[in-house]
Amino acid sequence: MNGTDDTDDTGDVDEKSDKAKGKTIETPASKRVGMGTQFLADVPANPFNQTEPRNFAPRPRMNGQMPPPVFNLGSRPGTAGTVGVSAPPGSSNSATPVMNQVAPAVTSQALILPAIPQGQVAQVAPGPAAEEVRVTRSEKLNALTSGNNGLPGATAALHPDNFPFMEGYNLSIPSNYGVVKIKNIPFNSRRTEIIAFLGRNSRILNDTEEPVHIIMERVTSKTQDAYVEFMTFADAVKAVERHNELQKKGRQTRLGDRPVEVELSSQGALMRDLFPFAAGIFWNGSIPQIQEPVEGQPWKTFKGFVTEEEMTMLVKFVEAPGRSPFARDCNQRPFETMISTLKKLPWFAAEHITIRQRWVIYTATMNLIHLLRRGLNEPNPRREKEDSNLTPQLLKRLYTAAMLCPGFSVVQKDNIAFAAGWGDANLSQFNQPRFAELWAHQHILVAKPGVPNDLLEWYIAVIREETTRHMGTQSLTYRRNAFQLRDAAQERGYFGFLWLELGFPEATELGKMTLKEVAMREIAMIEGVLSRAFLGN
Repeated sequence: MNGTDDTDDTGDVDEKSDKAKGKTIETPASKRVGMGTQFLADVPANPFNQTEPRNFAPRPRMNGQMPPPVFNLGSRPGTAGTVGVSAPPGSSNSATPVMNQVAPAVTSQALILPAIPQGQVAQVAPGPAAEEVRVTRSEKLNALTSGNNGLPGATAALHPDNFPFMEGYNLSIPSNYGVVKIKNIPFNSRRTEIIAFLGRNSRILNDTEEPVHIIMERVTSKTQDAYVEFMTFADAVKAVERHNELQKKGRQTRLGDRPVEVELSSQGALMRDLFPFAAGIFWNGSIPQIQEPVEGQPWKTFKGFVTEEEMTMLVKFVEAPGRSPFARDCNQRPFETMISTLKKLPWFAAEHITIRQRWVIYTATMNLIHLLRRGLNEPNPRREKEDSNLTPQLLKRLYTAAMLCPGFSVVQKDNIAFAAGWGDANLSQFNQPRFAELWAHQHILVAKPGVPNDLLEWYIAVIREETTRHMGTQSLTYRRNAFQLRDAAQERGYFGFLWLELGFPEATELGKMTLKEVAMREIAMIEGVLSRAFLGN
């Protein structure tokens, strides 16, 4: 995993098992930007995006549910005669309402209309949805579609109160929790021992926030110091004062059999130790301030918060623990380091994180998940004696940290959930949409927390129909090339031809784009599609 070449060096994430599970290849990436009438003959022979996850086939956990049928924009005045759009391949045209956990949902008027055969003209009478449909919808969708023709104007559709998408990294915010540093800890210290050492009355962060960060030296995997995050700065001060009072009374504080030092620290110190190879940064608390490059000193130039070699070494310490005695005797540390990396990496600084860098972190996470699962499933006499640090609880912590990671895409989280064997009931707490495996080309955008599923899927249905309708206005040659590109990539069309309108570059060039650049293009393109769809309303 050196450089950003086109080689698909991510195939070690259990690619053979992915194929056995029916997964397919991900994103086709046209070199076009926009949806003009440009000829697609320059599309390369291998159009697959090798930087983002490639496996997005339906999961068995879908329990027979299929994507909703078409929302027919042919009901707009002046659009009669446009080509009707059938549901995505494999979808159902059943009239049964689609239910969701936020509110009962019917995704479109088409659910109460006869199925429209592929390629035929859609004949839908203008007007709002029938009352029997509206009673099954969420209040938010009913309010949005309460106009005379059942469609909102572009202004209402794009209003922040209605728009159901957001940048995933915006769920990450700088933290200002109090921090305590514990020095000289035993190399095999456990998280539970550190929490017990601080006492049950200490107001450390909730377990899901992963308050304990045990620093691992990246070259040897040797345990260094530990940082613990508290609810407030005052809580951290109290913990240190309690330790100092014990020392004044002549009581030596120990962790295991070793005397330790407890001192007040900061978010900046924690970030410096947790991301040791992030050069050219001044940490203002948990906020990174990128410094100007120093001429003649490239080692002081910022290249990323983590390196590919660093992530590779985490996996290698698990694959070959004999490389280091510390890795052999403290085998949980690489997994804990990855958990801390996922929780503390400043995803909100999206302008400094590239798609490639995110892919490296995601790949290492998936590899560690597979290795930990395999380690738990293999017979191990030490585990029978409860001597092993590799436990199902550690695996659950790793899963949870990955699913809550604000930097991962919907599809990446769906792959993690699939590896965990979680069903839809488990995914609701992680803000995953239904049919998450079909969000193959949404690299950054996610569903806003709390948005009703029917509203989200209604927007997706509009995008699907409008981009497909727009494709029907292009030249025959253009459409033929686009369909060939779609078929080659096994694109299932949940978002219609949005992937083509986005026009992302391929592999290496896409990997160089920052998360913020990708997000801006995704939002701009969706806004353009919706403005087109509701023109005149």
